[in-house]
Amino acid sequence: MSIETLRICGIIILLAPFCGAVIAGGLGPIMLRGRSHWPAILGVAGAFAAAVVVFTQLYGHGTEELSAQIPVYQWIIDGAGSAFKVEFLIDPLTSVMLLTVTGVSLLVVIYSRDYMREHGKPERGYERFFAFLALFVFAMCALVLGGNFLLLYLGWEAVGLCSYLLIGFYYSRPAAAAAAKKAFLVNRVGDFGFGLGILLIYLSFGTLEYAAVFDMVQSGVLASGDPLTNGRVTTIALLLLCGACGKSAQLPLHVWLPDAMEGPSPVSALIHAATMVTAGVFMVARCGAIFTASSTAMAAVAAIGATTALFAATIALVQTDMKRILAYSTISQLGYMFLGVGVYAADSAIFHLFTHAFFKALLFLGAGSVMHAMGGIIDVRQFGGLRKLLPWTFVTFVVGSLALAGFPMLSGFFSKDEIIHHALVAHPLLGIIGLVTALLTAFYTFRMVFLAFFGDERVPEGVHPHESGGWMLFPLCVLSVGAIFAGYLGVEATGRGFHHFLTPVFETTFVAMNPAHAGSHEVAHPGFWEHYGLMILSGGLAIIGILVAYIIYVKRPWLSGLAKASAPDAYQTLWNKYYVDEFYDEALVEPARKTGRFCVGLDDYLIDGLIWLVTAVPRGIALVLRTMHNGAMQSYALSMTAGITIIVLLVFWS
Repeated sequence: MSIETLRICGIIILLAPFCGAVIAGGLGPIMLRGRSHWPAILGVAGAFAAAVVVFTQLYGHGTEELSAQIPVYQWIIDGAGSAFKVEFLIDPLTSVMLLTVTGVSLLVVIYSRDYMREHGKPERGYERFFAFLALFVFAMCALVLGGNFLLLYLGWEAVGLCSYLLIGFYYSRPAAAAAAKKAFLVNRVGDFGFGLGILLIYLSFGTLEYAAVFDMVQSGVLASGDPLTNGRVTTIALLLLCGACGKSAQLPLHVWLPDAMEGPSPVSALIHAATMVTAGVFMVARCGAIFTASSTAMAAVAAIGATTALFAATIALVQTDMKRILAYSTISQLGYMFLGVGVYAADSAIFHLFTHAFFKALLFLGAGSVMHAMGGIIDVRQFGGLRKLLPWTFVTFVVGSLALAGFPMLSGFFSKDEIIHHALVAHPLLGIIGLVTALLTAFYTFRMVFLAFFGDERVPEGVHPHESGGWMLFPLCVLSVGAIFAGYLGVEATGRGFHHFLTPVFETTFVAMNPAHAGSHEVAHPGFWEHYGLMILSGGLAIIGILVAYIIYVKRPWLSGLAKASAPDAYQTLWNKYYVDEFYDEALVEPARKTGRFCVGLDDYLIDGLIWLVTAVPRGIALVLRTMHNGAMQSYALSMTAGITIIVLLVFWS
């Protein structure tokens, strides 16, 4: 493993997309115009190539040390002589995240070339769009590569800024502008706690470098030499968790992600599949030494993940906008990842993050292909029977849906099954929630498929549907291959290479601290049902969910109307997302607005009134003196003479 090679690759991973963003944004409006996609494509492709080199440098070294802290330069030197460094932490977790982020991002940027055109001509803001995409990839790679909490925080905030710019790309539309603002403000709530957590880390350990902080946490000491109390480490972990809940849209900070669908479909695929929303999962996994030191924090992670997974899955049951269904599905799948981390199965959580990136990006891009063909309409109530009109989109979309549903032998089946297994071992209730969510996931996913692609052909009036071009179909086909086969990287039949690769990262934290290992009694020779029973159960639930959706929405479509009429209150509750947004409006937004209006009135009447009173005296004097200025030179001369005379008399008198 060459440290210099890793250093060069890390610099390329950051500079390539950054330079692509600068060129697309700077030269795009002047020279490139309709070719502004090329700097972004080449920049992200360069980052992906460097990420592949990093992976090849790390993979296959057996028991050799696979973690490298690589300084780039000293940034800030404090009074004690210590420095905040720009440095990379490159290990198997970093490598997996870089491959996932740059690989999926490259396919999304390629897809965007045709999607962001109307009748073959670039949309307004074409150059700006690709500049923002490349800048987002740079920010996400900086977050992943950073070797200390300061760089993590900078990348974290840069990702939030880029997401604001991309979600609000159609800023002239009020809904898009409001969605971007909502995403930014909700993330500020989580990031406030995240920032406090980093400050508490610095105050406690005197450094922000990962290695030093994690060593002190595992040793149970502070920088002063005093013992690290459980209360302090729990506080740090919960503050960091606030940031993770904001970025990864977990309860109660999930409300921004469904509204973020106002951005272009490639933005939804990029932000909500493999990149920004997975930052919270990555951060908790990276900070495993901190979280596993507190059983309270780990219980909170597991509880939030399980609750969010079930909560979002129930809402997706009744939504009709394809992108919103996928948005709530993303929230639910992120809940699975948090559940995996919370039950000490961080490798399984990252495995699900990896497989999820393929099939969820595929589904978002597939929804974009449908939207492209339907003239911007994405409500499944307004079209149907598209499988013959959009054959390539249909096939790839079904592949992604099967993977999301956890259909046996596809990628999502393997990674989701692992998390459910670990959840059942940790606590039966968590495992049951995981199984119920798996059933609901299969149902709502194929409800969407059957409504959009089956039944009689229906298209909105004036729309002439057509299959997407090669620039859009190529990423769909590549992602379909990943949605089918990515899961085999972590199964026993192939040696569980994915998990073994991550073992050096988690063996001293999630593996060593797992309480289930202390009291476990492994069966020496597990029977068929002990070994495969849960796989059969979870796969069977996925098949049942698909069959129920088929019966209700294809064979007996009147059943959906009957169910809606039979439980109108429950339907309205799910349709209105459990009224969480309304609650926030009443409890937080409206009081804030009333406070703002009160402050404006205070400024207008009290503050401005006091200023008016202060200025009233000079204004009154000026009003009197103004009458003496009549424009007659004789009067001015007489006044000057009288004034000089008075001054002279006063001088002689004194």
